[in-house]
Amino acid sequence: MRHLSRKATCNSHGQDSSYFLGWQEYEKNPYHEKENPKGIIQMGLAENQLSFDLLESWLAENTDAAGFKRGGESIFRELAE
Repeated sequence: MRHLSRKATCNSHGQDSSYFLGWQEYEKNPYHEKENPKGIIQMGLAENQLSFDLLESWLAENTDAAGFKRGGESIFRELAE
């Protein structure tokens, strides 16, 4: 461990970090519009669904890039959700 920086070895990483503590609280009480409107909204995960159509069309044109298909049909959105 002496070859790692203080930043890499500090306790703000891993299971004791505020990110993971917040995630644990979210899992205990997730927001749902109708079933749990007072629940927690997880804001720490970056997810960009706006580019699905661009990625799907690129993957369709570049079929060797990835095998995101089932029965010849794209399952990209299913995997991304």
